[in-house]
Amino acid sequence: MRVRWLIAAVAALAVAVLALLLALDVGRWQSRLARDDLRFKDVRTRADLWRPHELVPFHAARRLLQVGDDLTYRDTLRSFWLARPHASPFAGTNLDSLRSEAMVSLARYVRASNEPHRRGQAANLLGVMGLALATTDDPGQRLRFLLFASNAFRGALTVDPANEDAKFNLELTLRLLRQQPTGAPSGSAHGLGRAGGAALAQPGSGY
Repeated sequence: MRVRWLIAAVAALAVAVLALLLALDVGRWQSRLARDDLRFKDVRTRADLWRPHELVPFHAARRLLQVGDDLTYRDTLRSFWLARPHASPFAGTNLDSLRSEAMVSLARYVRASNEPHRRGQAANLLGVMGLALATTDDPGQRLRFLLFASNAFRGALTVDPANEDAKFNLELTLRLLRQQPTGAPSGSAHGLGRAGGAALAQPGSGY
């Protein structure tokens, strides 16, 4: 009888300790997300954002809070800024790779997310990446990327008609497309796409 009581007491203590650690992890996640969202506004390429140290294994607190999509969204925005969309294509040796990764990440988020504001923002940023690639000297490639950008901006407006950055960028891209037959100078699209700061739009809030 004493053995059973002791086992039950130990089990209860273990559960209590686990619940306490889980509560601490939940608090860490909530405070870290809020704090790192502010840091992101100043340094958008930091690698340690939104990654609190967890006491309970298997990301139990993260699963409890259901912040998986929130993290994917934030990491997607970070990949956009790592790609330096407004920089010269000759600014870094791995810039092409970073831009390819950013475009894959943005396109994946547009397909997977069910939140229209965030989907619209990701689609707009995908179009901005297209404008960045349209600075090529190759007329055929430039046309291809401008068409890609225009489709991305239209997609952004389809899911979020209130996306002012996508409206501005679509008008810009259509103007650049009209200039193509007249021999518009290469690089005319460079640095003009509006990213809206790639802000951290909360669900239902726009940006």
